[in-house]
Amino acid sequence: MLKTRTVYLAVVAFFAGTTLAVGQPLPVEDFFKRPQYSQLKLSPDGKSIAALVRGAQRDGLAVIDVETKSGRPVTNFADSDVRQFYWTNNRRLLFSVGDTRDPADQTCFFGWYAVNSDGSDLRLLEAKATHSISASPRAPGTPDAATFAARIPSTSACPQDHRRALRDFRFLSADPNDGDDIVIEARELSRRTLDVYRVNTKSGEMKLLSTEQPSSKIFGWTVDRNGVPRLAVSHDQGITTLWYREGGGRAWMKLDEGDFSKPTIEALAFDFDNRTLYVGFPEQGDKFAVYRYDFEKRQPGERLARHLDVDMGLADIDMDALLFNRAKRKLVGFAFDADKRGVVWLDEDIARLQQMVDRALGTTVNVLRVADANPKRALITAYSDVRPAEYYVIDAEKLSITKFASSRPWIKSEEMSQRKFVRYKARDGKEIPAYLTIPKQSSGKALPLVVDIHDGPWRRKQSWDFNSNAQFFASRGYAVLQPDFRGTFGYGWRHFESSLKQWGLAMQDDITDGVEWLVREGVADKNRICLFGGGYGGYATLWGLMKTPELYRCGVAFSAVTDIQLYFNITWSSLYWSPYDWLDYGAKVLIGDPDVDRDKFRSVSPLYQAARLKAPILLAFGGVDHRVPLEHGTAFREALDRSGKKYEWVVYSHEGHGFNEDKNRFDFYRRVEAFLKQHLN
Repeated sequence: MLKTRTVYLAVVAFFAGTTLAVGQPLPVEDFFKRPQYSQLKLSPDGKSIAALVRGAQRDGLAVIDVETKSGRPVTNFADSDVRQFYWTNNRRLLFSVGDTRDPADQTCFFGWYAVNSDGSDLRLLEAKATHSISASPRAPGTPDAATFAARIPSTSACPQDHRRALRDFRFLSADPNDGDDIVIEARELSRRTLDVYRVNTKSGEMKLLSTEQPSSKIFGWTVDRNGVPRLAVSHDQGITTLWYREGGGRAWMKLDEGDFSKPTIEALAFDFDNRTLYVGFPEQGDKFAVYRYDFEKRQPGERLARHLDVDMGLADIDMDALLFNRAKRKLVGFAFDADKRGVVWLDEDIARLQQMVDRALGTTVNVLRVADANPKRALITAYSDVRPAEYYVIDAEKLSITKFASSRPWIKSEEMSQRKFVRYKARDGKEIPAYLTIPKQSSGKALPLVVDIHDGPWRRKQSWDFNSNAQFFASRGYAVLQPDFRGTFGYGWRHFESSLKQWGLAMQDDITDGVEWLVREGVADKNRICLFGGGYGGYATLWGLMKTPELYRCGVAFSAVTDIQLYFNITWSSLYWSPYDWLDYGAKVLIGDPDVDRDKFRSVSPLYQAARLKAPILLAFGGVDHRVPLEHGTAFREALDRSGKKYEWVVYSHEGHGFNEDKNRFDFYRRVEAFLKQHLN
């Protein structure tokens, strides 16, 4: 039987501790302040844990020894935050530095660094490298008494010297021989294509590996186990192409191509033999499954894993589709995200380890990440709908499990509300997945309802976890519906395909049908329903108030698209200048053509239909939003004024797409709390 014990990271005091709030219900800040610990990662040998630790001013990188439980900060930046990091070997870490509290949605970014786990030997990796030659970066400063990674010059103005010489930097692989080299992909400022570099994290020397490219518009690379670029994905004039070659210096060949209206093969990873390629592809035109690619037939071959309800084999930001172990030199598991996340383990030892952990920790989802070079030790991320992430280390030899940290220790799970996965029928018979949160200690009947509509709209499905929005609204007595309307990724190709050119139409009906379902079930009070959303969710909030005004008492829209024509026409938006020509090709397939569909766009435009608005609204925008520029808000505000409509309005002048600075985020949710209380009573 597993023995359990608790050892909290000892370095939090260095970064300054948090004062835990007390009160019923919890204040806004407790739901929306940054986690105490995040991104915990085990070193390849399983002997150390690295983590981001929230400080009073800045977020730092810390390392703790698993055996001795002694920890220390690795960075000591007075004016910058560590944003993300990777172990490159057992001694060295790669991390990025920026201003995570910058109001303009993290637009200030100061580069990537490598450092030893004791804070010594800091190296800036993003210097003024050119495409044609290697370059050795200059160090950013002198280490602070050789104790911490060096401080860098003041970044309050986002100075040019510390902006990225290489954009879209992505870590691809570490040295398979435990050396100091890494392989990355990045794009120079003047280029529209990604390149692959081998970088020595000690010297900073960079060597270009992608000297022969199959296209001038590459936006993704896959390297083999030796770090050789073997797969590339290009996007040119709306056509996505998957390229492959047998090895360095060999000719490139097409494996697949298509536009946004048809699925293409998703290249996942090479096995350790550097010949076996795993890919994702829709089975029978719907759910993505994992296959071994058949090079002779030039198509997916043997199917290895599938799920009947959700996609498998689609890359995710925070979940690898395939799990490998370098010590075992094999594929050990397939990850999936259904109503809850899980893994199909192929390795019997790891499967037994997972069973032991699940028995010991009970009702949480327990994400097991086995040390790459030590299968006897693993890091566990345990969470549920009522419990924010907690972190443990399991030692299979000692049969012990040790708790190291809680991401949000001020949250009491017994005070939180259950967030359940549900499905309901849309009017055309399609099943719509969603999450429903009922306030704790409520009757579950005739409740005021907040419909939380996700941005995107084509984004990854929601997961069963601790959701700050859902818990905040539920703590104020509201039921919360979070629908994964058609177009949401993860439920198969047909769920996505049914959203094509359906802004304001079937996509909106999916939200309406969910609300009406809850009214029929007696959960929602039909006279107390409010829409809430940002980006596309803001558009759906505004359009819902106009399309079905009888359903809703109020709406909260932030960073909202208010007119599809504006979405296409604002020429300085990040969408317009996308290196992958999104507005010229992809958006026309998914949304419609702004010339051909002009009348259709106007018929579902909050801007042009503003006179139909009856319910009160709260509008919030960022003054420097490059994704949905403020013009969407000001044009809509003028339309409301012309129609004599009443509204609440706030602009956070230095914010981007979403409210990143703590004081602005807290202020926004306080306004939301007061607005809902006024109109839903």
